[in-house]
Amino acid sequence: MNVFTILSRELRNSLSNRYLIAMIIILAALGLTLVSIGSSTTGAVKVDRLTVQVASLSSLSIFLVPLIALFISYDSVVGEKEQGRLMLELSFPITRFEWLMGKFLGHWIAVIIAIFIGYIIAVIPILVSSELSKDSILSFARLIYSSILLGGVFIGIGYIVSVLVKQRSSAAGIAIGLWLVFVMLFDLALLGLLVSDTGKGLNASQVNGLLMANPVDIFRLMSLSTEQVNQFSAMQAIGEVNTLSFGLLSLSMLAWLIVPLFLALYLFKRVKL
Repeated sequence: MNVFTILSRELRNSLSNRYLIAMIIILAALGLTLVSIGSSTTGAVKVDRLTVQVASLSSLSIFLVPLIALFISYDSVVGEKEQGRLMLELSFPITRFEWLMGKFLGHWIAVIIAIFIGYIIAVIPILVSSELSKDSILSFARLIYSSILLGGVFIGIGYIVSVLVKQRSSAAGIAIGLWLVFVMLFDLALLGLLVSDTGKGLNASQVNGLLMANPVDIFRLMSLSTEQVNQFSAMQAIGEVNTLSFGLLSLSMLAWLIVPLFLALYLFKRVKL
């Protein structure tokens, strides 16, 4: 009951969060724009439009989902602590585990709702005007599933930041820095390593291992798990050398979800109020 009370409050607050609303609008608007752009491509290669749209939405989600997850979670603890509400709330009969889990579930459900709304709006023109193949529907379902996991991962990472720092402004700066590292800098560094290696040292298994060290890249691989989507992705080359099954990628993403969350819980239990 304590978890549900916190969950309900955080869900209401999150659904009115301007960053979450902005994510829905951007994802839907860009997705609708890409429908018209992608229609000419599908005509050339005779692939249904939903497949192309899944590849496009995957590229957008890589940037938007981690960013919004960090934005709604980075001040979850430090913000409450600065405003004096944390000590008050924990004075009631509620454990720290229940309090943080309630906030996590509330934030995660809000991100899930945003993903569903944004994706559905982005594919409505395709759903009402095109015949869909089983493969394209499967690809779309996998995109939703992997996006949900990606959002949960970065909410957990945001909680770690929020527990460790002492000021809300510091948490915001670190959150943005982590977004840059995971979404942009990691792949740039990996690309530089591959270019400098010139195929002499790293094999496909080692490259896959490096990709598994970044939840954003796991999301990419999950999105490229069908051949049709892979051919329209900017990460086509990586998709072709990927030897990891969708099930193994899912387990890896779940590990990325669970470990940061429980690390945040561990650290939160030791925070002095």
